[in-house]
Amino acid sequence: MTSIDFKSTQRPSYSMAQSKLIQATLDSLMEEGVDGCSVRKICEIADMSVGLINYHFGTLNNLLAAAYLDLAFSLMDEAIVKSQYTILPRQRLSIFIEETFSDSVMQRKILRAWVVFWGMIDISPKIKDAHDSSNKAFRVFLEQSFFELDQLYPVKPSPRLAAIGLTAIIDGLWLEWCLSSETFSADEAVLLCEQWVNTAWK
Repeated sequence: MTSIDFKSTQRPSYSMAQSKLIQATLDSLMEEGVDGCSVRKICEIADMSVGLINYHFGTLNNLLAAAYLDLAFSLMDEAIVKSQYTILPRQRLSIFIEETFSDSVMQRKILRAWVVFWGMIDISPKIKDAHDSSNKAFRVFLEQSFFELDQLYPVKPSPRLAAIGLTAIIDGLWLEWCLSSETFSADEAVLLCEQWVNTAWK
């Protein structure tokens, strides 16, 4: 497996007007969930005319896909960048895990947006593509991290499967916390992930 540049993901770049519409879409979904999936509400928040969604994105579906990618990469990019502050593979992974459960990520309102996106994956190829590309970027980072650990001591059963496993644990813990935040804290979620990594690595 070859090394990758963790400082840049596949996050698209947008014009100022496009970014404004994307942020308005996320704000609308986080505030009202599926009820926020409305051209009128999105444009009210963005203070832009309805026609500009078609002009900049073609369809509401395309705007939602862009919002999916923007949310996924915004939650991921900061963690990846901060993890580069160290050259030690195990410490880098720890920083990434800690940032994954930081205050900016552990927000229940984000779940409202994800529920809308997840519900559209099976009916919207654009949303599915957004899901697949962002999840791939997440797994690639973790697989590369486990690959570097594997050079020091074998990772069980393999860096690829370890990355898939940790991804599932992180996603599951985040979802469970959003549904019932009284069950465990963010610090405990980090501890569970760290224990899992140690089990896989040693």
